Amino acid sequence: MRPALFALALTLPFGAFAQAAAASGEERSDLLLQLIRDNGCKMTTAEADDMLPKHDFTKSETRDIIRSWGERGMVEMKGMVIQFSDKGCKG
Repeated sequence: MRPALFALALTLPFGAFAQAAAASGEERSDLLLQLIRDNGCKMTTAEADDMLPKHDFTKSETRDIIRSWGERGMVEMKGMVIQFSDKGCKG
């Protein structure tokens, strides 16, 4: 089975993989966004430690997503709490 998948991978253009990875990243970001919005637009470290593994989020994935949100002015860190700005909370 693996040789067939590898052969298929060789026939697809590299850009297709990059697009698929980007789409997957956007879906994960959207899911995390919705989880935090559903939690009152904030999440403590304890809440994150409980909730995010249930949705298969790793710490590094979560950190990368939150960092990109910070660059866009969507989130603020207040001690051990992730807090959405108005822009992040309302979309």
